[in-house]
Amino acid sequence: MVTVTIPANVKELIAKRGLKEADVIAVVNDADATKKYIKKGNDGLAKKVIGDLTVYVMCDLSGKGTAVVKSAYAHKMKLGKVVNVMAETEWKTCDGKPVAQGHVEIEYMTVKRNGPALIVPATGEAYVEEYLATKTLAAAEGLFEKKRA
Repeated sequence: MVTVTIPANVKELIAKRGLKEADVIAVVNDADATKKYIKKGNDGLAKKVIGDLTVYVMCDLSGKGTAVVKSAYAHKMKLGKVVNVMAETEWKTCDGKPVAQGHVEIEYMTVKRNGPALIVPATGEAYVEEYLATKTLAAAEGLFEKKRA
C-alpha cells in the first residue's frame, strides 16, 4: 500500500472542485493495487469511477512507496470506445507500454461526441487531461444540465 500525502494547497483545490479527500485517496490506492495508471517522469495519473464521476488524481511518485497528490479533478461524462489512436506521447503505462494521443467517444445525457484523450493502445483505456476536464467538459456538462432543467 502506498502512503498518500495531500498538501494543504491541494486540499483547497480538491474542496473547490467538490471532491472528497477520501475519494482522492481511494483513486491512488486503487491504482497502486491494480497497477492501472500512467506515468510521465515522476508524475503518475490515475482514475477511478466513483458514483457518476470519473475522478482523476495526479501524483508525484518520486518517493519510494509514497504518492504526493499534485492535483485532482473529475468529470461526469462517460468515456466510450476509442475512435482513433495517433502519435505516442511522453506518457507510459506503469509497466512501460506506450500511451498515445487519440480520440474517444464521450457521452453525457444521451448525447455522444468524439473528444481528445490519452489512450493506452494495448488496452483501450482512456484518460482525460486536467485542462480538458476542468474547462471544456465542465462547461459542456453545465450547458447540458442547464438545457435539461
